[in-house]
Amino acid sequence: MTMEDGMNAITYNIPASLIADFGERKRIVRAHDPAEIVENLADEDLEGISFIKLLSLNGKLDSLMGWRNAIPIELVVSDTHRDLPLLYRYTPLLTDHPIRVLVPLVPGFGNVVKLAVSLNFAVKLEGGQPDESLLDEMQRIALFYLHQPLVAEPIDFFHSLFLAFYHRTSITLWTIQEEDSSLVRYITDEGEETMPGRFAGMKVNENFSTFMLEIQQGPVGEKGKCAGCEFLMHCQGYFKWPRREYRCDGVKTLMHTLRSAAEELRTDIASFHSPGEGGRT
Repeated sequence: MTMEDGMNAITYNIPASLIADFGERKRIVRAHDPAEIVENLADEDLEGISFIKLLSLNGKLDSLMGWRNAIPIELVVSDTHRDLPLLYRYTPLLTDHPIRVLVPLVPGFGNVVKLAVSLNFAVKLEGGQPDESLLDEMQRIALFYLHQPLVAEPIDFFHSLFLAFYHRTSITLWTIQEEDSSLVRYITDEGEETMPGRFAGMKVNENFSTFMLEIQQGPVGEKGKCAGCEFLMHCQGYFKWPRREYRCDGVKTLMHTLRSAAEELRTDIASFHSPGEGGRT
């Protein structure tokens, strides 16, 4: 892979005001006001847009209502109570745009998730070190995702992790949550290139490589905090940032739930396709 190929593989999360500066690179375009995105995106800019990211849910939607470019839209929930009823405003956009709701792991998140999927919106949960008080609700939402037949859209990270367990692929939570700096970069409003997600504002690779090495291997002569974890392949220390002392018992229970469901489904499908009693011939 050439350096140019590597740059082309990276998706840049940019403010709408900097669209012209990123040419044909892969982009996530963010703004508080939907009109700012529509006004800044000329037809020739649409190539390479992964999705647009609305940082506020109370903006005027007139410009998006007639914007038939089929570009996915991500709605950022910042207050689970205030923003909950605002989701209804966006249902008419489903005619032309796939919609995903970014939900923070804070009190009330479960209500937002259930409403979002009932409106046929996909969901992405955001928060790398969920408070212990939220773990029971996370488990309930995971079971809701796994067993509620009316759930027609993915709830991530549950969905992608479940598929990884089912297909036995090695995708990590850093990639699922779009925080892998080899794939995504965050561009500040001032145009500075930084790490993505929880690392936004941190220079690329600043302290991160050291963090990953210590989490997995530990300092010289010591065992890493994640060494020997059964979920290391998929987690890669995701829940150890920024507090390395964060206890993973709750999220491990959650991952056990997803893995068990994936294994059960794989067994059921194998049984269905196998010859003999209980299977198709």
